[in-house]
Amino acid sequence: MHLTTLCNTALDNPTQRDKGQLIRAALKFLDTDTVCYRVEEPETLVELQRNEWDPVIDWAERRYGVEISSSTSILGPSIPARTREALVSHLASYNMWALQGIEFVVTQLKSMVLTLGLIDLYLTVERAVLLSRLEEEYQMQKWGSIEWAHDYELRELRARTAAGALFVHLCSESTTVKHKLLQG
Repeated sequence: MHLTTLCNTALDNPTQRDKGQLIRAALKFLDTDTVCYRVEEPETLVELQRNEWDPVIDWAERRYGVEISSSTSILGPSIPARTREALVSHLASYNMWALQGIEFVVTQLKSMVLTLGLIDLYLTVERAVLLSRLEEEYQMQKWGSIEWAHDYELRELRARTAAGALFVHLCSESTTVKHKLLQG
């Protein structure tokens, strides 16, 4: 169902957006990226965020040659213009359909960093979803969960994220077949 929705959106382009608009729509999440907003307490959650999110940010910084900081301020982290330019350049290498998929995944995870990790196969769908829900998972461990509601929410988010990642990969892959002439 999610793949069908993505295909129909890419085919119809109902909002008539061009490549630049799709890139800007995906990159706007960098300003409010889930992994860049940190809490100051409780200490156990602070440590969990540091242990789980910092390696992903470090990977993204090395992979793309950018600088991504985190913040405990409501104003959020300061993202350098050079980082934006590098990510715009990277996203511009994708076609329109793949960009539709990338924006879809970014919207699900509320994170450009996690989306890039997923698309580049640094993260699995399960891991990316877990990291996007880190605080919620922490709260459920502490206070318990409503099984039917939280389980459904988790599985639905995984399904949407997996569909978006698969869509990006399917739209970005190319295959060449060479046939050899048989000599008789």
